[in-house]
Amino acid sequence: ITDIGFETYHRILNEAILELKESSFHELYEKEQEQEMEKQIEQQKFISDCQVDTDLELLFPDDYISNISERIRLYRELDNIESEEKLQDFENEFKDRFGELPMQTIELMNIVRLRWLALKLGFEKIVLKNERMVVYFINNQESPYYKSSVFVRILNFVQQNPKDIKMKELNNKLTMSFNKIKNVQTAIEKVKNI
Repeated sequence: ITDIGFETYHRILNEAILELKESSFHELYEKEQEQEMEKQIEQQKFISDCQVDTDLELLFPDDYISNISERIRLYRELDNIESEEKLQDFENEFKDRFGELPMQTIELMNIVRLRWLALKLGFEKIVLKNERMVVYFINNQESPYYKSSVFVRILNFVQQNPKDIKMKELNNKLTMSFNKIKNVQTAIEKVKNI
């Protein structure tokens, strides 16, 4: 260790262990490797963004934030938030600066939460119109997503709730629809149940 240094020694040791796992002790570590692959598939992001199309009013009202450039800056900032903690901070900052949040702004912030859930579940698009929510799954039918435990969980959920959820394929696009969706919060609750 003194001659080659601790880091080099550690690297050589790790390589030797890996080599043994792959050759001499392959049978012992086969299950571990399968579990590791499954874990990687689960953590893989199947989509990078989810488009939301809605007839709901989601915005920072003019009378709430009168400065146009400030509204645009805040829309951009909201779009770049990636965690619930940061979104909570954003909401608190809003309350401090502009007062109590109007319903349209609460719904706008909830749409961010809905998109996060959609990304985890592999929804490419969500349409929220006429008190109905339709989610569109990944377009590529060869995607490993359709073999993942996430998709299996969704299928099980649909089978357990046939009255509330309808799943269908039309023009090679798989969709799932929910009724009685009055606002974004209701949509979030439905998707969280999956």
